[in-house]
Formats: sequence, C-alpha cells, structure tokens
Amino acid sequence: MEVSIFPKPEVRALKQRWVEARLHSDAHDLELRERIAGLIDTLAGSPAQPIYVAVDPSSEEELGRFQGGTIKDWSPFVEFMTVVTEDLEAR
Repeated sequence: MEVSIFPKPEVRALKQRWVEARLHSDAHDLELRERIAGLIDTLAGSPAQPIYVAVDPSSEEELGRFQGGTIKDWSPFVEFMTVVTEDLEAR
C-alpha cells in the first residue's frame, strides 16, 4: 500500500487531510512486540494486516475501517477515505 497506493494522486490528496499513526508488528524486541500487539488488538480488534482504522480525533469514535484490497484496484481504499473524510467534515 505504501508503495503502490499511497502515492496515487487521489489517495495522496485525501491523505494530506489525515494524521497517520502506524503500528508495525515486526519489532525485534519481544517486550515491544507484545506491547504493539496489545495496541493493535485494542485499536483494530484484529491481527489482520494491513488494516486501516479511522478515528475521530475529538471523540475517539471509530469512523470506519478498511481491510484487504488489492494493489491493482485502489478504488475501494479511495472510497473508504472519501467517506470518512466527508463524515468528519460534516460534524
């Protein structure tokens, strides 16, 4: 996603309006990896990767999530980002 979808103009334009936080589960330190796994479970509720969760920064309410998709078709991801962005702007 970072290489093939995030650079697309449609995604890049929407992404500029978001604050991104990443949790990488491949840490070498076991204690750190366990802490990250706990955060992933709390925030995403799923160990699946990649999973994108949009959260309202004010209320911490989950606004949407995107899981899966293919590199060839990024339109579902653009749709996810568009819907969440419009929802936030309407609040």
